Parts: sequence; C-alpha cells; structure tokens
Amino acid sequence: MTVLLPFIVNAGLNFVLGLLVALFLGPAAFGVYAIGAAIVVLVNTALLDWLKLSVIRFYSGREREPGIRATLDLLFAGIGLSLCALLAAALLAGIDTGLPMTLLVVAVAGGVGAGWFDYHGAIARSRFLDAAYARLVVVRSSVALLLMVGAAWLMRDPVLVLLGGLVSTIVSVLAVRRRLAEDGPSFAAARADLARSFARYALPLVAGNAVYSIIPLLNRAILADRLGFAEAGYFSLASDIGLRLFPVLASMLEILLLREVIRLDETRGRLAAQKRIARNMALVLAVVLPVALGFWLTLPAFERVFVPVSFRGHFANHMALLLPGFAAIALFQAAIYPVFLLERRTRVAALAALVGLVVNLAVIYLPPGAFAPGTIAIAQSAAFVTAFLVTGLVALRALPSWPPLHDIGCIILAGVVMGAVVWPLQNRLPALLELPLQIVLGGLAYAAVILACDIGRWRTGLKLRWLARKSARR
Repeated sequence: MTVLLPFIVNAGLNFVLGLLVALFLGPAAFGVYAIGAAIVVLVNTALLDWLKLSVIRFYSGREREPGIRATLDLLFAGIGLSLCALLAAALLAGIDTGLPMTLLVVAVAGGVGAGWFDYHGAIARSRFLDAAYARLVVVRSSVALLLMVGAAWLMRDPVLVLLGGLVSTIVSVLAVRRRLAEDGPSFAAARADLARSFARYALPLVAGNAVYSIIPLLNRAILADRLGFAEAGYFSLASDIGLRLFPVLASMLEILLLREVIRLDETRGRLAAQKRIARNMALVLAVVLPVALGFWLTLPAFERVFVPVSFRGHFANHMALLLPGFAAIALFQAAIYPVFLLERRTRVAALAALVGLVVNLAVIYLPPGAFAPGTIAIAQSAAFVTAFLVTGLVALRALPSWPPLHDIGCIILAGVVMGAVVWPLQNRLPALLELPLQIVLGGLAYAAVILACDIGRWRTGLKLRWLARKSARR
C-alpha cells in the first residue's frame, strides 16, 4: 500500500491541478501553457528518459555495482549542463522559434527538472524505498498544486505556471536526495562500457517515447495555427487530463506487476517471467477497460461537475475521441512494455511510434474537406492505437504463451454489463447525484462479473483472506 499511495495522491492532485489551471487561465492562455507543457514532456522524454529506463532495468538487481550509479549520475549531469549551454547559445544568437523566449526557457528547464524527478523516482523504486518514493511524489504534487494554481489565479501568466512546476520538482528531489544517495565514489567510478550498454538498451525505446511526445505537441501547434490558441486550449485540457491520469494508472500497475516479473527472471528464469507477463496482460486489461469505458459513460455528468464553464462542450467532444488512445497508452506501458524491457528489444517500440506518427499526419492532412477540431483528436487516438496494435502483435509472438482468453472474454463481458447499467442514467439526474450513482452502480456491476469469473483468482484470494481472518478470530 505504501507504494500505491503516492500514485493515488498524485493522480488526484494532477486532476485538480489541470482543471484549476484551466479555470483561472482561460482557453487562450491555457492553450499557450499547454504548448509549453508539451515541450517539458518532449525535452524530458527525448533527452533524459533513457536514464530512468536504464535505472529500472540495470539498477534493480539484488546487488548494485557502484559503477552503475556513478555512470548514470555523470550522464545526467552532462546532458543537463549541455542542454542549458545550448539554450544559452540560442538565446545569445537570437534564434526565433515562434514562441515567447521566456516560455521556451522555462519549458526547457522544466523538462530537465522533470527528468531529474523521474530519475530519482526510478532509483527509489529500484531499491524498493517505497517511503522515499511516496515522499518524492507527494511533495512534488502538493507544491505544484500550490505554486501553479497560485500563479494561474494571481498572475494569469502561463510562463509563471510552468515555473511553479519546475520549482515543485526541485523541492521534491531535494526532500529525498540524501535518502537516495549511495556511499562510495561518485563520478570517478563511471564506466564508458556501462554508458554504451545503457544507450544500446534504452535509446531505441526513448526514440519511440519521444515520438509519442511529439504527437500531442504537434497537434496543439496545428490547432493553434489554424484555429487559434483558444481551440488549442479546449483540446489541450482534455488531452492533458488523459495524459496525466492514464500513464499514472499504468505506472501503478507497472509498479505492482513489473517488480515481480524481474524477480522471477532473476530467481526462476526467463520462461517463468514471460509466462507471468502473459497472465498480467489480462489483469492490466481488467483495470484499464473499466476506467476508460467508465470515463466515456460518465462524460456528460463529469463535465457538468468538474469542467470550467468556458471549456464545456468542447471538453466532452475531444475527450470522447481521445479515450481510445489513452487506453492504448496505458495498455502498452503496463502490459506490452515489460516484454521488450525483459528481452532488451526496444527498437520495435520506436518503429511502432513512427508508424503512429505517420497515421496521425495522414488522418489530419489526407481527408478532403474543411479542417475540424475533432480531426486532431481522432488523429491522436488513431496514432496511439496503431502503435499499441503493432507492439502488441510483436509482443504476443515473443511470449511462450498467450494471455488467458477466458479471462479476456469475461473482462469484455463485464464491460458490456457495466455499460448496460450506466448508459440509461446519462442526463437523467442532477450531475452531483448522477455521477456518483453511475460510478457506484457501474463499479458494482463490473466487479460482480469479474468476481463471478474469478479473473486473476481475485475471488479465490478474497475468499482465502476471509477464511484466514475468520480462523484468526476463533
């Protein structure tokens, strides 16, 4: 529970953060902020995420070589300083990017800060320092909520909002840095051969992730160019909420499932770990499906309760089209990615991401007729779903066994039953009553089918726990 709590808190605070920033900035300023936020994600993903992935794969063994941590620390410091130097050179040269220079500077610095946060978070997770990881996440989320919402409310300035996010990452890492430090030599123990191993393993996967990050940034820029920053803001609110919540959900599942896969690989061999991944795929689907489907079914009430008035209507239209792509992202991260991580075959993810980018551009530019805002949402979803299908087919061929088809069939049936229960309630009651009623009844219907089918032996596990507690009381 210690390792899950920060994810739950982080998801809740991120949800509130996005809505409040949108409320105080308004559609046009939020559109500018959203482009800056997308640059933060792109810088982190393209330049620094490979170090986080290397930590997860190479720093998670039962014995840690000092050279691994020293090499990773030196690489991060070198990339961060080089990026700052390049940015300073661009400023001195007066290069025009089409964006306010202050926005670009803060966004790039924010990307480095986000990478610093993710790197230390990966170290805490790899060393099973759950309390330190919880502190890291909770401190950042809390400080970000205070500073970013405060800047949006008091100053109405998207640059200051991004700056508040940067400060929150710095404060959170400083709060746990001593706990995550490692005794022994630091940069002096760095090894060139380890750096090459990290690059061979992680850079292809990072290339794919960078393309995934480019797609939302590109789509926001296209909307802003053709229809203005307000339209980009409408799209970005829905996109940001989904890109915050669904990756957090996937990370929760990854934390719970991936550490056991790596332990099996170390103790019982590759075959046992691969079979566990196949079984885990059904469990991931059992969690992601009701979240995505439930979000879609409750969209009318959700929008009336939570979404700022100036975004209503636009938000629901975009979110309905974006949800398949968000579900695909979560399924890839929690169910498919472990296959490539274990086998260290990461080029497939990069190629799939490029295919997704091509699909995104094709959906936007090939159909004849006038450009519509919904086209961007459809294109983004199509890109993420395509990449998921490509990687999914490759992953299934690499595994010694398929996910349990009986479980997958029951999960789909549970989703159908949930939909049949929730759908008739749409727009029938006041939103504050309708939304919780839909969540409770839909959740009960879904859980009833899942437990009846004993997916993942959850019903058996609950029964055994009940019997154990009953025996303990006697």
